[in-house]
Amino acid sequence: MNKKYQFGDVEVEVPEFDFKKVLPAFFFAIIIFLVYLSVYSVKADEQGVLLRFGKFSSISPPGLHFKIPVADEVYKVKTSKQFVEEFGFRTIEAGKKTRFSNTYEGESWTLTNDLSVAEVKWQVQYIISNPKDYMFNVKNVESTIRDISESVMRKIIGSLMFDKVIKEGRQMISQDAKYLMQEKLDILETGIMVKMVQLQSVVPPSTVMDAYNQVARALQNMEKMINQAERDSSLKLTEARGEALKIRNQALGYKYRTIQKAEGETKKFLKVYDSYLLDKKVFITTKMIETMTTIYSNVNQLNFVDPSIGAVPLLGLNQSLGNGFENFIKEKNKSR
Repeated sequence: MNKKYQFGDVEVEVPEFDFKKVLPAFFFAIIIFLVYLSVYSVKADEQGVLLRFGKFSSISPPGLHFKIPVADEVYKVKTSKQFVEEFGFRTIEAGKKTRFSNTYEGESWTLTNDLSVAEVKWQVQYIISNPKDYMFNVKNVESTIRDISESVMRKIIGSLMFDKVIKEGRQMISQDAKYLMQEKLDILETGIMVKMVQLQSVVPPSTVMDAYNQVARALQNMEKMINQAERDSSLKLTEARGEALKIRNQALGYKYRTIQKAEGETKKFLKVYDSYLLDKKVFITTKMIETMTTIYSNVNQLNFVDPSIGAVPLLGLNQSLGNGFENFIKEKNKSR
């Protein structure tokens, strides 16, 4: 049934609305809406932080959960995702050929212990280990992480010499930075766990790179020349030691030969002396014969000289000599 309403000279006919027919559908829609507000799901890489009347209530693990509409509020935190903060550079495009932006000298330029400037670029990888602390204890966790990371890195670099930072200190710097960052974040109860501090590059600033490379090449040449000199010195020293050992061995050999010869001569002399003491006449005769044998060993003919008649050859003696006076003495000895 329609109702008619009079507005001045105009009469408007409005259909009559039956609330009894619409009321069940209205209540059903309200129930559906309340159910929708009461159910929420948490993904596998998330945890839910449940607030009741604005106050922390509980942590919701992954899965389907219920809450009180209006009274409860849920914030989902990705606890399995690894977040990255970059210092001194920014990743423009990730992929096989990752592109970076390097115009962040204010973050990367760091003063070393010997007052030199090193350009240090690094990244911090972290996860959210405690969603409650992450949500409520620190207002801006990302900014806090960046401030702490820069403070720690400048402290570590400032305690080291420039050459150590550039050449050999990368791994030590990364480990120390991770430890100190985690210590400070735990004191603040940020709910953050640092997984890795990775140094991307540690080089001199681009404005002095050419000068540094020249110095590095000069140092390499110096080390090369020093190594070559030490090698030559070692070679010469080895040769000199070998020559000295050779001379020493020769001297020892000469010493031993001389000693043995002297000892042999001494024994020979002692034997001769013993013979002399045993029978002086026989000894003198024997020595005379040995001396004559030595003198006339190469003589083939003997002559006796008489001033009245001249030289008289001893024919019988010469015939018996044959090979010299030595054979004559042997024959005389046999005839005895």
